[in-house]
Amino acid sequence: MSNDAFVFSDDECKTFPLQAHASWKILSVEDDPVYQASLLHGLSGLQFKGEDVEVLTAASAAQAADLLGEHDDIAVMLLDVVMEQDDAGLRLVSSVREVLGNSAIRIVLLTGQPGVAPEADVMRQYDIDEYWNKADLNCEKLHSVVGSHLRTWHYMMELNRAQRGLQLILDASRNLHSKQELGSLTQAVLTNIGRIIGAGVSGIVCMGNFRNMQLSDARVIATTVDYHGMLEKNLTDFPADERMATLRSAITAQCHQFHADHTVLYFETHAIDGAEYLVLVDGIAELTPAHINLLRVFSENVRSGFSNVALLNRVSRLAYFDDLLNIRNRNGLLRELDSLNDDDRRDNVLLLVKIKSFQDAMITFGERYCDNLLKATCEALRQKLPGFSCFSTISTGSFALVFNHDSQPDDELLLQIFDQPLMLSGVQHHIQLIFCKIELNLLQDASPQETLHLAEVTLSVGESYNLNLIGYTPGYREKITASHLQLLELQQALQNRDLFIMLQPKVALVSNKVLGFEALVRWRNSNGDYIPPDVFIPLAEASGLIRSLDLHVLQLTFAAIKQLADAGFELPVSFNASVSDLNNRDYIQSIFQAIEEKSINPALLDIEVTESQAMTDYRGFDTLLRRFMSLGMSVSIDDFGTGYSSLSHITRLPATTLKIDRSFVQGIEESEEDRHAVEMVVRIGQRFGYHIVAEGVETKAQSEWLQQVGCSVGQGYLFSRPMTVDDAIAWLHTNR
Repeated sequence: MSNDAFVFSDDECKTFPLQAHASWKILSVEDDPVYQASLLHGLSGLQFKGEDVEVLTAASAAQAADLLGEHDDIAVMLLDVVMEQDDAGLRLVSSVREVLGNSAIRIVLLTGQPGVAPEADVMRQYDIDEYWNKADLNCEKLHSVVGSHLRTWHYMMELNRAQRGLQLILDASRNLHSKQELGSLTQAVLTNIGRIIGAGVSGIVCMGNFRNMQLSDARVIATTVDYHGMLEKNLTDFPADERMATLRSAITAQCHQFHADHTVLYFETHAIDGAEYLVLVDGIAELTPAHINLLRVFSENVRSGFSNVALLNRVSRLAYFDDLLNIRNRNGLLRELDSLNDDDRRDNVLLLVKIKSFQDAMITFGERYCDNLLKATCEALRQKLPGFSCFSTISTGSFALVFNHDSQPDDELLLQIFDQPLMLSGVQHHIQLIFCKIELNLLQDASPQETLHLAEVTLSVGESYNLNLIGYTPGYREKITASHLQLLELQQALQNRDLFIMLQPKVALVSNKVLGFEALVRWRNSNGDYIPPDVFIPLAEASGLIRSLDLHVLQLTFAAIKQLADAGFELPVSFNASVSDLNNRDYIQSIFQAIEEKSINPALLDIEVTESQAMTDYRGFDTLLRRFMSLGMSVSIDDFGTGYSSLSHITRLPATTLKIDRSFVQGIEESEEDRHAVEMVVRIGQRFGYHIVAEGVETKAQSEWLQQVGCSVGQGYLFSRPMTVDDAIAWLHTNR
């Protein structure tokens, strides 16, 4: 066989020698001792890459299994298909692949029965490389087959070793150097040198390629507080004193320079990115030999840190940086937060910055304008808020910065720059910023994702209250945790259909005749506690469960109407619908289907929408609500008087009923303004033909005054609290 990797002895017929050690192993599994001897004879003297090949033998599948368990470095197995049992060979292959989990060993099946070959799918299933008839496998073919598979196994082993080595390198980098970004690494270098030498030292870290540039052109990439003014600048204005001379000496000698009152540490990553780093530390009270030894040991870690950052930067640019702004993205910030240890968290602050009304600007002015706006804002933040160790964009129009306590901006500065003038295409624009500041020591046990989420929630709270600066309060975390647990409970309650409705009657104020009911959803959790609707309904709206909840309430309303009718009370029942429901095809179709199938009398259905909802998308809902009315349904405008309707809309509202908001009704005994508001709604109803229902009637005095101004229908605790459907039927019988 012509293959330079293999060398065969001149005497190919000598007895195969037993070797105490061999780098390359073959296992021959054959129950015919004569053919086994023939294989040993054919493989005698075989070498691979200059080393002898060791041949192990087994006369049965059981013996082979023992050998395979003892030797995990067998490269090739020559396997007789039929041995102590007809399927012994294939069962051994199955054990090798599935029990031992050995996917590397190359398997060649041999048989002495011409024309009997395994099915192709069997070969694929067990990863069997070849199949040979023993009579066809002469010495030359045997050498060729074994040599080919030794080479394949060798390549697979090399690949596995390379993969394991790469994984070890990556794991070691993460364990030894948690700082994986240049800014945070260099800031940590200065911080830790200060801890080693003692408090009071100051310094800078500068970067350059001094084979192609002057020292004065080196860029300062990290500083202590005393040198903040030099950050992101070059050394042109640095004093030409002994420190500058020491920096030059470090470059020339390419090694550290230790002096009594200052030190320069030298690092380079020439082979990776051509960069060199100089760490200048001064203000040293006394540099002792012990300090120098500690700095030398620490420097070895720093050297590895710079190399790791350079290597990781090659592969992480796309994953962790924003191409437009050339700063870290959300993933980059999370990685930085993940690298902070407990000491770092005690010493650092997270600052979130959001551009007000950015989404409105995107819609109004387009992507190009907003890209320029983001770039200008980014640059303004760099200039106005220096000293950060991490700067990132976390979402469109929002940024995050990490500061050490000593370098963080104070609240006064933030309030000074919240109204920011920016030059875009030669024109000055004003934007407003919202700031949220979080002391990371308040979230020592929080994950990076949870930390950022809590910061964003806090920022949203500030935005909702129109604040320019807000700080994190520890109570936010407990509220979010409680809301999350409650959301899980609500999801389960919806799945189990544990939510139910209660009915509150609408009553004629003069005669006390019951005119109908309103369906109010209620939830009693697994502990038996009632959860207020003003708690779980906003939770459902925020989580996207409101559609499922309202559809469930609609079906319960249908059932309640039928149950009332079966008890002899054909009374309308109103139900609340949200904007989401009116846009939900399934919800609307359920109403139409119930009417078309005549399972519900449309005159007994009263859909309630709030005034603000009706006005928000007047044109979108006008057609739908009028269609409901054309079918005989009632349409009520809930909480009327709180939604700031325009007169033009009021005159054309697609509704049959206006419900006076309870806040006005409860104030009529004390507030002249509330009385005027109620009178105005009643007159609007009389003028434009709407029925009027007063909500929240709790006293007889309120009822009497409402009658005096022309309101004839009320709803509230004066008549009845909400009741279950069964209790409502019993109540109707009692008050018939």
